[in-house]
Amino acid sequence: MRFPDAVQSLVSRAYRYVCRPGPVRTLELAYVILPSDEAHNYMSKLEIEILKLYGPHEGLKATPHITLKLGFRVPDIQPFEKYFDQLVADIEPFEICIKNIGFFDEMGIVFMDVVHTAELENLRQRILRELSDRYGIKPYPLEGDQYHFHATLAYLQKEDFPKVRHELENVNIEFKFMLDAIGLICHTGDEWVTYKRARLMQPAASLRACTESVHSLESFL
Repeated sequence: MRFPDAVQSLVSRAYRYVCRPGPVRTLELAYVILPSDEAHNYMSKLEIEILKLYGPHEGLKATPHITLKLGFRVPDIQPFEKYFDQLVADIEPFEICIKNIGFFDEMGIVFMDVVHTAELENLRQRILRELSDRYGIKPYPLEGDQYHFHATLAYLQKEDFPKVRHELENVNIEFKFMLDAIGLICHTGDEWVTYKRARLMQPAASLRACTESVHSLESFL
């Protein structure tokens, strides 16, 4: 299948501008879960509210997502696109819960917390194992047993982080949804773009509605 010219141009620019340690140009890829529409929209609105109060931040440089495999560099995207298609065909849907807002204090990161479940961890470990066995992509130390599932909202300046933390740390919010779509995202050298997204082919046993607390954006910003 031939991709539209706009997509081909985007990938070409990514190869041209992404930092490359040697003569071989590389792309940085990551495998992610794409949240439900309700969770996506809530996260996007919150990112924009933070933007309005504190200015641009790195959280705006990627679509809302839950990372399964942190970014890794490759010279050719095609094998990893093929692997993505295999995942889409094989993964059985399971429930994901995004609950409340968390913080990585030492890095100034604000995120939506994701409840750690056996199904989610098994999927992450499967991807790490298969990427290592098939393509020699080794996990980072950060991807060990201590890995914390999350959906990043913002990277903040040192002076802004305590203020945002104070405003958001007591927010009570929850989204529950069946895993329905995953994405293969690519770093262009400036931002993460969704190179490919797809809905899972396996049918979901059930679909639970997304639930949200009574807090509005205005009530905690």
